Amino acid sequence: MASKKMKSENQDTSKDSNRSLAIFEHDQNLDPAKLLLLLNASKALASTTNLDELLNIIVSEVQNIIECEGAGVLLYDEERDDFYWRTVQDKQSFLASAREEIRIPRDRGVCGWVFTTGKPALVHDAANDPRIYRQVEDKSGFQTRNMVCIPLQTSEKILGALYALNKTHGSFTEDDVEILSALSSNITLALENASYLERLTNSNIELQRMNRAKDKMLHHLSHELKTPLAIIDASLSIMKKKVEKSGLDPEQFPFERILRNVDRLRTIEKQVVHIVEGKEYPEKGVIIRFMSYLDDFLDIRQSEDPLLKDALESLRSRILSLFPEKKEESESADIRNVLETEQTYTNRMKQDRDIEIVFEIPDPIFVNLPPQIVTSVIRGLIRNAVENTPDMGRIEVRVQQESDGYNIIVKDYGVGIPLEDQPNVFEGFYPIQETDFYTSGRPYGFNAGGTGTDLLKIRIFSERLGFNIRFDSSRCSCIPTSRDICPGNIHKCSCCARVEDCFKNGGTEFVVHIPSNLIREKHPDS
Repeated sequence: MASKKMKSENQDTSKDSNRSLAIFEHDQNLDPAKLLLLLNASKALASTTNLDELLNIIVSEVQNIIECEGAGVLLYDEERDDFYWRTVQDKQSFLASAREEIRIPRDRGVCGWVFTTGKPALVHDAANDPRIYRQVEDKSGFQTRNMVCIPLQTSEKILGALYALNKTHGSFTEDDVEILSALSSNITLALENASYLERLTNSNIELQRMNRAKDKMLHHLSHELKTPLAIIDASLSIMKKKVEKSGLDPEQFPFERILRNVDRLRTIEKQVVHIVEGKEYPEKGVIIRFMSYLDDFLDIRQSEDPLLKDALESLRSRILSLFPEKKEESESADIRNVLETEQTYTNRMKQDRDIEIVFEIPDPIFVNLPPQIVTSVIRGLIRNAVENTPDMGRIEVRVQQESDGYNIIVKDYGVGIPLEDQPNVFEGFYPIQETDFYTSGRPYGFNAGGTGTDLLKIRIFSERLGFNIRFDSSRCSCIPTSRDICPGNIHKCSCCARVEDCFKNGGTEFVVHIPSNLIREKHPDS
């Protein structure tokens, strides 16, 4: 398929390139100066990748060789559904000076006619031609007598139009139409090249963003895993030697159990290395696929070795307690009770933090979700909000009814998430703040930092149990990047004269949407 498309594109390019040669066959008496226009345009195309520089050269050549008062390139803006001057030149700079103000609706003007028909327009009497868009003259002061308007089109669509305005002597001819039609191929090719270059540039920007994410995760890995593991290893070795020297049996102590859990942490470390080295390790997919095969796997193992039945059932219960499966008659949780409990828990855990946390407790709302999962989700979001909100700040926790279910909303007026980091929020092992800027290791402390897995866990819950989570965030303009530091207290911020200034300048809102199919009309026991 790709080779066919490439072949087609090559054929189209060949057709465009040969259009100028057809002019020789059509009229051997064509003005050599006009043929020089095509040659100069081709040279310019080969000499620069700067689109505006190229268009300026071509438009200047059109003015000189076609002998007209003005020339320019109008491009179609798909988002605004109108035309704008990408470049325009005229001898008295009427159009050039008003270029930014001039927009032509898609269905108006000669350009609109050319856009619709795909045909060139040769206008001898602009004063009486109904296609002329008079507002261009009103805004610029440029009076149009006659013109040529040529479509700039690829095999798939029209990109805009090439204009020549007001022939210096007499009126434009069919020769002018032909030479400008041939020239349009050069301009179209330049526009396509510019589009490819723009996409390549955007891809490079995205690659740089991903590389920054990888670097941050490497630093985070060092901060959260490597150093603690080294300390634990050294401490265990010292403890084991002391036990042996004291004459005690090391087997009486849980060294092996501790070492097994250290190995589990090393496994996590390897998983993160897989991620940051660009190796495929889709954690969400691995966990979800494993859960879908869990029952079959355990049943097979039990049939192979009945003696493992109790151990496998214990394993099943433990896994399902962490990642419960979705069932029609699953446990029911009351969101009201969960929020009341979390209000007490959060006020106790935030301790010396001076933050206003407003809970809007709803009427009882029973959902077909395990209570521990609902608690884990809400607690994780509130903790995240507290850790990213400076003292004197505000957090709101509320429930909002929608036509298709309920939204649990946790909104903070804190530092917000930088735009370049937002795509990575749910990926896991990706801290927003630079690890060397962490100010506290205590949960609920401002800028406390953490493993970066809470939101990943919530996303896994949502995909497994059938609810949704999304967020909207605006980074505080006073600290635009993750390396800019918030002082942690609004009164200490040089950007904020009042507390309210901070509330208007950043924050994040997480929304957990529980669809109506997970809502119980009333308590199951009632």
